[in-house]
Amino acid sequence: MQGSRVLLVDDDVEALATLAAALRLRGVRVSLANGLRMACERARAGAYDLVLASRAVAESTEQGMGLFDLLSVDLVSVPPLLLLCDSDDADTASTGLANEKRIARDDIEGILRHITPVGLPPVGIPTVSSLAVSEHALENAALAELFLVLSEELRSGTLTVTTPKGSGEIRWVNGDIFDAVYIRLEGRKALVRMLGERVGSATFAPGAPAIMRRLHGSTPTLLAEARALVERTRDLYGIAEPLLANMLMAVEGLATDVLSEVEQHVLSRLRVPSMVDDLLDELPHMDAAIVESLLRLDGLGRIKHLGLASLRVQLCGPDQMHLLRASAARAKSPGFSGAARLVFAATPARLAVFGHTVLSLADTFSGPDGAPPVPVPYVVATIRLGDGVELDIVALPLVPVYAPLWPLALAGATLLVRLDEAASQALEEACASVGLAILDARAVFGALEESSAVQVASLVRTALDAEGSGLA
Repeated sequence: MQGSRVLLVDDDVEALATLAAALRLRGVRVSLANGLRMACERARAGAYDLVLASRAVAESTEQGMGLFDLLSVDLVSVPPLLLLCDSDDADTASTGLANEKRIARDDIEGILRHITPVGLPPVGIPTVSSLAVSEHALENAALAELFLVLSEELRSGTLTVTTPKGSGEIRWVNGDIFDAVYIRLEGRKALVRMLGERVGSATFAPGAPAIMRRLHGSTPTLLAEARALVERTRDLYGIAEPLLANMLMAVEGLATDVLSEVEQHVLSRLRVPSMVDDLLDELPHMDAAIVESLLRLDGLGRIKHLGLASLRVQLCGPDQMHLLRASAARAKSPGFSGAARLVFAATPARLAVFGHTVLSLADTFSGPDGAPPVPVPYVVATIRLGDGVELDIVALPLVPVYAPLWPLALAGATLLVRLDEAASQALEEACASVGLAILDARAVFGALEESSAVQVASLVRTALDAEGSGLA
């Protein structure tokens, strides 16, 4: 005989586990919920023959309705309700619902007598977990609560979590978490990130996933550690708000600076400008450790704030656009197809900042291939000036070992703009070989701030007019 389905609800996880174990030994199929939200989710998803609930969750309070009232509202047919209470309260009046009775929590035989009429199997028949897929809304049942329930039920299967940021999976074997993946994250970091989500859904599909175990330890231990990291990260986000709102870039520091391993990795990644969210996704360290490192590095003056690329700066005023467009159209080299090209030469670190700033200009789009893994010339961005006229901004990293390739990038360019004195002789020889003029940005601006979108816009305008003005 198949056992009856019972929903056991209590906000005390240890009490849930104790009573569930006693009932399962008697052949009862028990599902668990450690709060009102999860209980309502499970009650709506599955048909239960009986609901056992503690007084703490069953009865209404000044803060809102209790479980029994909520089930009466949500369900067309409410299953029999059994209120679990201490022994000396078992005989007091009920909550008023017609199908609800009270019973002492430790009266296992009494509980079984209430279950027997709806199909209790003979003692000794092993319990079988439900094979039905169950769904939960994160707004109604936090993942942490669901984790505890799956652990107590000794579930095996895959919990798929879907949020506005993406999707992930948590793989379970006999109530233990074996692995977790979320977007581009894996293992413990993925688990912590998912626990911090508050919007989305979770779907558990029972089964026996064939996986390699990357997470070790009991579920309560993993959950306690993950919860602590989630809270720590939230606290740090409040402190690091100025960092979160800007594109960041590493700068050189003193040789005496003593940096941790995480701080060294953060600086290495920030050689190319990055937002904090991208940094958190790309580095393997926990989010809290990365944010702590950012705060310390910022205090040491090792991080430069570049602002947001979304804050667009106009290349020129509307009354000047037709002149700039005409200059770009005339700047196309004869015999070369495509847009006019301006080449900007500097050290790789300075070009990284310059490239980010160029993308802050209005009507500017990133190059087709992005920055290459080696310091060779590449198209940083294309500026659309209207009427089919475009201007390519080309970066030339001044690394002498790649100097033989420079003439290939310089051929067909309108002008080369030099931002600093790196590799001066090799650069001048390469420009001379293709007859390309050089404009020294420092001669025009003095100390150029390549992170200033206003200065970069002015430099692009000046470069387009350089040949006619005699600055080159």
